[in-house]
Amino acid sequence: MDTFWQDVKFGARMLLKKPAFTVIAVLTLALGIGANTAIFTVVDAALLRGLPYQSPQQLYHLWETTPQQEYPQREASYPDFQDWQKNQAFEGMAAYTGGGGILSGRGEPEMVFSPSATANFFSVLGVEAAKGRTFRPGDDIPGAEKVVVLTHGLWQRMFASDADILGKPLTINGTSYTVAGVLPASFQFALRPADLWLPYQPNERQLTRRFMHGTNVIARLKPGTSVQQAQTEMGVIASRIEREFNDSHAGTAIKLVPLQEQVVGQVKPVLLLLSGAVGFVLLIACANVASLLLTRSLSRQKEVAIRAALGASRWRVVRQLLTESVLLSLAGGAAGLLMAYWGVDALVAALPENQLNAMPFLKSLWIDGGILAFTGGLSLLTGIVFGLVPALQSSKLDLHDALKEGGRIAGTTARHRLSGALVATEIALAVVLLVGGGLLMKSLLRLLQVDVGFNPQNVLTMTLSLPANKYSDPSRRVIFHEQLKERILSLPGVRSVGTVDNLPLIAGNTTRFNVEGDPIPTPGQEIEANFRVTSVGYFQALGVPLIQGRLFDERDTAGAPSVVIINKSLADRIFAGRDPIGRRLSYSAVDSTPDLIIGVIGDVKTTGLDDAIKPVLYYSYRQIAQLNASLVIRTSADLAALVTAIRLECRALEPDLALFNVRTMEAMIAGSPAAFMRRFPAFLIGIFAGVALLLASVGIYGVISYSVNQQTHDIGVRMALGARALDILKMVLKQGFILTLSGLVCGALAALALTRFLGNLLFEVSAHDPGIFALVFTTLIIVAFLACYIPARRATRVDPMVALRYE
Repeated sequence: MDTFWQDVKFGARMLLKKPAFTVIAVLTLALGIGANTAIFTVVDAALLRGLPYQSPQQLYHLWETTPQQEYPQREASYPDFQDWQKNQAFEGMAAYTGGGGILSGRGEPEMVFSPSATANFFSVLGVEAAKGRTFRPGDDIPGAEKVVVLTHGLWQRMFASDADILGKPLTINGTSYTVAGVLPASFQFALRPADLWLPYQPNERQLTRRFMHGTNVIARLKPGTSVQQAQTEMGVIASRIEREFNDSHAGTAIKLVPLQEQVVGQVKPVLLLLSGAVGFVLLIACANVASLLLTRSLSRQKEVAIRAALGASRWRVVRQLLTESVLLSLAGGAAGLLMAYWGVDALVAALPENQLNAMPFLKSLWIDGGILAFTGGLSLLTGIVFGLVPALQSSKLDLHDALKEGGRIAGTTARHRLSGALVATEIALAVVLLVGGGLLMKSLLRLLQVDVGFNPQNVLTMTLSLPANKYSDPSRRVIFHEQLKERILSLPGVRSVGTVDNLPLIAGNTTRFNVEGDPIPTPGQEIEANFRVTSVGYFQALGVPLIQGRLFDERDTAGAPSVVIINKSLADRIFAGRDPIGRRLSYSAVDSTPDLIIGVIGDVKTTGLDDAIKPVLYYSYRQIAQLNASLVIRTSADLAALVTAIRLECRALEPDLALFNVRTMEAMIAGSPAAFMRRFPAFLIGIFAGVALLLASVGIYGVISYSVNQQTHDIGVRMALGARALDILKMVLKQGFILTLSGLVCGALAALALTRFLGNLLFEVSAHDPGIFALVFTTLIIVAFLACYIPARRATRVDPMVALRYE
């Protein structure tokens, strides 16, 4: 132990004697270790830890799968859920559905997320209330007492952590609810944003209609029961439902998805990709510091020789040098930990709000004991990795030559080759990162340039929600929207205004239909289309072209015949050149009336930027008036002033209205999930690639500069014998070019092998895109040339007389 502390003290003194070397090495390691720690913190929270529920590995999400290509899976209907509960493999099965409402009576009305859940929802998850209770049996029976369970965040924010909140009334959408409990701060249900929870009390239509989907189902496996057993039992239930209700459930099955996978499945490939990228950054940092240590070891060769001559064994020398490298890595780890604190916050801040709502546990990330242990272990491993080879190389000396030459650097050929190999490795790793970043960036640009079917420029959107107690009559909703539209159109700079229930790129409800007069498809093979409810002016505000027929107008009222507009893709698919105008669509709902097709509109991306065009039906708001709608406003006015003016107009018409989600259409497209899935990794890998490029260029410069210093005598001889400056320049640049070329070749092979894992993140870009590879090669060659040119230029200025006297 005494010799260990001697090694530590001596190593610390040696590092302090070379502050420039120490600072550069520590900062280089801090970049690699800090990036790895930050990414691991997110990966640990999202992928490695279980969800914050009791025995989360036993929880599953259940989906109904269908034969339709457009929508391969969907939620259950409430009768389906009731039948699914008969499965004996589950300890409990619960249902939930999304929702939102206006919370009023406490200052300005506020829109809150208010999903509904069956009475056993929290018990299935294994969550108990922090105050009061959660739902109890009977709360979800239609007509039961109206109770509400608050999330901890809403209780703190809106009720100032009122200790006497239990039993107090709360008005949501004009209906009074009684506060039954407050959930713990640790509870976060990632699949639905929630401010409060209401009991899921199905209405008469939900209880009786098999085709009315929208009920999400989660279940907990019984202990000792396998998922295969549960899947088999669910298959039996699905078959029975299909036989009894073949018109609505032909070809359907039930799929079980682990709840953890359901929550993080979409972001998992991104996090794994980033983990690999930061691993490459750390390897580059290790190679860079190892190269620095090799160069530094040359100046300590005499010191090592003297220690060996005095009786120090090779292991003793290696241990001393390894102690110094581990001290460096621990210092780099400490600095990296500080970077990681900032990095974690930056990573979470870079996530869009919708992604944070899907993974709310990321909002409270912090570096705990497990992360500290990871950083410490990574630092120790890093110190051994980059320090071992230089230590072994430095301890392998010919004492006779080292001492006889009186300090002249001996045995440099092996070190030079090793340094070159390290730099070539850095270049190869940099190639992989640069190619990956380039592919993702090109993919993102392609995605953002995709034709969405409308003109998003100068379009403002916002969502409004009317209080249900005041607007139970659909005609009142229509009157309100007509009045609001007139007021908004009178504002300066506003060109057109419309409303829609779900904006483009946001998946909405779907329906199945048949064309009257055409052969009825086999059950399960009907066309399933997305549908939107729009007002007069919506297509004009969005800039969607009318292809055939007419748009909605004042004729399409609640008392008029039901009408529908279809998109071009749907018209081409079901009419194949026939005129769709005047044809009627019928539905499976028992009380539905056929809709008359009055127009064909251009295709619009309805579910996502990277999704194929879906069949879409558009209905008139005047015939299906709803409480919630999104305004779409085409304007040339100042947006901040316009938003303020619209808020005033809304409040003047309805003080209890909630207005939220104010954003431009361009911002909505840029922040869509598909764009995030490309932008986030492209941005981070771009940063990592920039760091890799910088470290690789520093490594090339260091190796070539060292090589020039070592060849000072040879260069002097060559120049004394008549070599021109251009010849010396070519000689030095050739060394750098050989290093760069070897790194490029190895990097290209690695990139070709690894970029195939980017397949799911690329959009209309090949993983082997030749343009990206060519750009990366050109960039690295230019950077390498600049890194080599400075020492090469210095070599041409060697004075032959000085160089010859150097020996």
